[in-house]
Amino acid sequence: MNCAECNAEFNDGVQCGSCARYLDFACANISEAGYRKLGADRRALWKCPSCKISSPHVSKPTPTPAPETVTMDVILGEIRDIKIRLAPLSQLMADVASIKNEITELKAFCEFSSSKLDDFAVRLDDVESKLPIVQRIQESVAATENAISQVKKEFSSNEQWARLNNVEIKGVPMKKNENLFSIIDSIGRRVNYVVPKAQINYVSRIPTHSSKDKSIILSFINRYIKEEFVAAARAEKNLTADGIGYAGNPQRVFVNDHLTSENKKLLTKVKTALKAKDYRYIWVKYGKIHVRKNDNSHVLVINAETDLNRLV
Repeated sequence: MNCAECNAEFNDGVQCGSCARYLDFACANISEAGYRKLGADRRALWKCPSCKISSPHVSKPTPTPAPETVTMDVILGEIRDIKIRLAPLSQLMADVASIKNEITELKAFCEFSSSKLDDFAVRLDDVESKLPIVQRIQESVAATENAISQVKKEFSSNEQWARLNNVEIKGVPMKKNENLFSIIDSIGRRVNYVVPKAQINYVSRIPTHSSKDKSIILSFINRYIKEEFVAAARAEKNLTADGIGYAGNPQRVFVNDHLTSENKKLLTKVKTALKAKDYRYIWVKYGKIHVRKNDNSHVLVINAETDLNRLV
């Protein structure tokens, strides 16, 4: 329905007991709670502000009445009318008291918030004063990390340099009382590159990650003989344990440069990246990883994981 005063649509309001018009609570100048507390009888007698204002001025052209005798009924009627008019006062006082309480709570909250803001301001000033120190510490940490990274690179490079004369042979089964020099001689005969014993610095077995067999580390005195031995072994596409004296064992034998653990991890990552980039060639020479996309492309040397960004 629409309010008779402001014509605004509303769902709940009041009805004037005098003019029977419907008004919303705002135009009726009474709160919803106050109206509910009037009770059915007083709500039936409730008058809208317009009727309250116009009622005392309504006059009818009637003869001047004769003085009436004041009776107890008249007095009681006047008292009832006064009580009806004063009924909203108690609710108004309750509303005022509630507003005062809310204002008090709001004031206390504002004072609390103000104290917290002052505390935050002090802490912020303290943090801001320490920012230059933190920045210097961050710069020092960054410089230290760079220095450590450089040291690691140099250490890895030196470690790989120390292995340049070494060959790692995988896939040779272990057996008791084996003669590693004889195994090397068998491999040399199989790949058509027999290594003179005088060119061998040392030969030994070392544990291999995720394998029960140990790799053979062969250290050469002459680096160029080592490179020629590796090239001959790689040229033999069917180098197996069966071909070097382990009858009936078809296990492949691999002869490669002796890489550090870091370079082995890098080699694995490079192989994965090459599959996605459709590269055809990858090999290790002088302890460095070389890649080439096709027969017409340039050779790239991968020294670190960041070099993978150069792959196209």
